[in-house]
Amino acid sequence: MFAPIDYDLFTIAAVCTEGRAQINLPQTRLHSITTSSLEAKPGSLFVPLVDRRDGHEFIADALKRGASAFFAKHNHPILKAVTADERSKAIIVQDPLLALGALAGFHRRRFAPLVIGVTGSNGKTTTKEMLAQIFRAHLGRALLATEKNYNNHIGVPFTLLGIDKKTRTAVVEMGMNHAGEIAYLSRLTAPHAALISSVGHAHIEFFKSRAGIASAKGEILTGMPAGSTLYIPHSIAELATFMRLAKKHKTNLRRIDLCKGLLKIKHESATGFTLAIGAEKILFPYANRVWVSNLALAAEAAHDAGVPTATIAVAARNFKPAAGRMQLKRGYLTIIDDGYNANPDSAVASIDSAMQIAAGKPVVCVFGDFKELGKFSTQLHSWTGVEAAKKGVAAFYGVGRDMRHARAAFQRTAKKSARSFAFAREDVDALIAALREEAKGSVILVKGSRSMKMEEIVEALLSLQSDSVAFAKTYADAT
Repeated sequence: MFAPIDYDLFTIAAVCTEGRAQINLPQTRLHSITTSSLEAKPGSLFVPLVDRRDGHEFIADALKRGASAFFAKHNHPILKAVTADERSKAIIVQDPLLALGALAGFHRRRFAPLVIGVTGSNGKTTTKEMLAQIFRAHLGRALLATEKNYNNHIGVPFTLLGIDKKTRTAVVEMGMNHAGEIAYLSRLTAPHAALISSVGHAHIEFFKSRAGIASAKGEILTGMPAGSTLYIPHSIAELATFMRLAKKHKTNLRRIDLCKGLLKIKHESATGFTLAIGAEKILFPYANRVWVSNLALAAEAAHDAGVPTATIAVAARNFKPAAGRMQLKRGYLTIIDDGYNANPDSAVASIDSAMQIAAGKPVVCVFGDFKELGKFSTQLHSWTGVEAAKKGVAAFYGVGRDMRHARAAFQRTAKKSARSFAFAREDVDALIAALREEAKGSVILVKGSRSMKMEEIVEALLSLQSDSVAFAKTYADAT
């Protein structure tokens, strides 16, 4: 990752080495920070992180490309492998990742924008995008927001380093899969307000219960000042947890009700929802009730920050979701590409949307395995299959080893006319051949965890959809 900065070596060393100012450092000005040696150039600070490989292995490459300084872990062997001149460019730290966070936290506190944090088991990126698009409509370039879903202990610091004197609002998405991670990100970010889009089963492998997940999401309050506001959906099941945490951190808790809040649902159809936002009435062109809940949170937070309701309404009407999230591809079949990521809760919510979009036509689920469910995997995959059957799904295609439990549960619960299939992830050709037999007009919902790469199945479906023999001619003849 890469970000522009404007600091001298002395300041960065003082901030990132626990305040031990090194008065004899050269007068070097640093203009960018990067975790990739390929992006290093004169004026760059290179941050070697440990992932599949140890980033310290790339320090020599970063220096060859002109990096002016680099973080290095205390006593790391690489320091003996570089020349004395190269070693003079090292900023010795306990942990380069924590040093990156320290610099980002220092930088964030140099400025005073309104900072809004966003987290949640499902819908956090969509909620972040809604907030960002609302504030961008009001502030233009004075709005800064997390790019894509760069919401972890690396992405959040780089987002914060993007704040400058022109920034009036920053929307920062925070993700986690272990306890303590959001608390750390919240302390760096120091948000004035926060939104929790939902609490579900995502990452439950690392927790004992949904209550544990709720507590981990509630860590977003850790870095918030007293008197700040946390926005949650009115229907959230873990209300007691958030009431306790809000009281502990002396923050306000606002439950956003779709019946009584700024945003109200007036009508729903296969093409979306008619919404009232204050005195404004709009068509929100997505048949996704969960997204309406996300929008309600974003609208309330923006309105409380002073964004006019007319601006909120325009941004809501023009909302553009991130790639891989409820993208409709219409043709002989209607394909819903919702395959960016998934867990049982988001999958069931997506079925509701697919049923609304289908308006009576058959809904077909193509679901890939859900990951990070641990000992709950069989139970939660089975629950997904049961819910799909109860909602009237016409056919269920389980892709992967764990999804066979969902397929079996669907088969036990569904009507006799419903069909179910199981495919290994590598059997894409057989899967597509089976889907080819689905009736014209069927709505095909594709969803699965990121590692399942469901976008490849969507691409194969789209390729088939455009095939002149398999679909286009058939569709033309039928119409």
